[in-house]
Amino acid sequence: MNKSTALLIIDVQLCAFAGTQFPACHSADILLNSITNLIAAAREAELPVIYVQHCGTKDQLYAEGTEQWIIHPRISPLPVDTVVQKRQSSAFDGTELESILNEMHVDTVITCGLQSEFCVSNTSIAALDLGFNVYVAQDGHSTWSNDDDEAATIIQRQNNLLAERGAEVETITRLVELACASKKV
Repeated sequence: MNKSTALLIIDVQLCAFAGTQFPACHSADILLNSITNLIAAAREAELPVIYVQHCGTKDQLYAEGTEQWIIHPRISPLPVDTVVQKRQSSAFDGTELESILNEMHVDTVITCGLQSEFCVSNTSIAALDLGFNVYVAQDGHSTWSNDDDEAATIIQRQNNLLAERGAEVETITRLVELACASKKV
C-alpha cells in the first residue's frame, strides 16, 4: 500500500443501522467501529477518503434526501473528503469515480461498507476490471441474512469470491498496519 491508495466507504448510511424500515445490518456496531478505525488510519497516512452514497428512489431503503439516506454520523465525511453519489450497485457505474481516482493518481483502492454481495462486491470487481489494485476489508463489510443464508456466510462467500477475482482480502487490523506503514514511505 502506498500514497496512491484511496479508501472507498460504500453505502454506510443510516437506513442500514436504524432498524426502522429494515433490521440493522449484521454486526452493525462492530462494522461501524471497524470502519472508524480504517478511516483514522487512512487519515493518519494522508490517504484520500472517498464516501459512496447510494441514492434510491422514493420507496426504496436508501431513498435520496431522506434522513435514512445520510451517511452515518459516526463516520461523517470531512470537508476534504469526496462524496460520490450512485444509483447503481457498482460505484463506477454512471458516476465520476474512475475520473476522480485517476485525477488523484490512485492505483489502489480499499473497499468497505455495505452490502457485501452487491455494492461492495460489484464496486471491487469493477475496480479490478478497470486495472486498480483492490484491497477488501475482510471484516469491514456487511449485509443481511436472507432466506437461504446467514449474513456471516454471505460475507465469507464474498470474501472468497473477491480473493479469487484478484483482490487482496485483509482484516481491518492488517489494513490499518499497511496504511500506517505507507505514512513512513
